[in-house]
Amino acid sequence: MKLEIEPIPSQNWGISLAHLLPKKVWDSLRREVYELSDYTCSICGSTERQLHCHERWKYNDKRRYQILVGFQCLCRYCHAIKHWGRTVAVTEDRELLSVLVEHFCKVNNCSVGDLDSHREKVSEIVRRRSRYNYKIRWGKFSPEEVTRIWISTRDQK
Repeated sequence: MKLEIEPIPSQNWGISLAHLLPKKVWDSLRREVYELSDYTCSICGSTERQLHCHERWKYNDKRRYQILVGFQCLCRYCHAIKHWGRTVAVTEDRELLSVLVEHFCKVNNCSVGDLDSHREKVSEIVRRRSRYNYKIRWGKFSPEEVTRIWISTRDQK
């Protein structure tokens, strides 16, 4: 599947550079991601919808950590699907959820039944991961390092 729901351990929900970096630094980083993607969603190819900067994580289920490996330019629909659990929890717009289901099926050329199977599999992974404390590893994207680079780049201008 081109578009999948991301199974994030519940104790790490909401932990992201977007929340930890100063706003100016995050805005600069996300704009760079958009520019590198030619202002196009890297999953569905949309240039019409609002863009979001998605943090790409890899998970080590044996050692129980997740590591930030990069960023991805996503349209608001693909991003909402990546974070399906949060989307369902915070939206009161049932029409939007229907649009997202349709978007998922179109992007993946699949049925609603395939989406339901995918959601069940992801839910099981989230339940399993959420039983443990997954450590966050920022890799080369630690908030301090990203901020330091942003400041030094800005000073050079």
